[in-house]
Amino acid sequence: MQATVTISNEQIKQRALELWEQRGRPEGHDAEFWTQAERELTLGANPSGTTANASSGRSGSGSDGPHRE
Repeated sequence: MQATVTISNEQIKQRALELWEQRGRPEGHDAEFWTQAERELTLGANPSGTTANASSGRSGSGSDGPHRE
């Protein structure tokens, strides 16, 4: 049985604001931050409410592609 998570608009708004501030408060990206916040909260991306790679947009895998020596 799968648990249902109820996320309020206020929670999404707060997380979207955090994301917006982390990114330097860029203009015109409201929908992007709202969608990301909604996705994070719905999927339970991180219980602390922050993401490790929110400001860089990187995967966080540590791999930047093929390693050349």
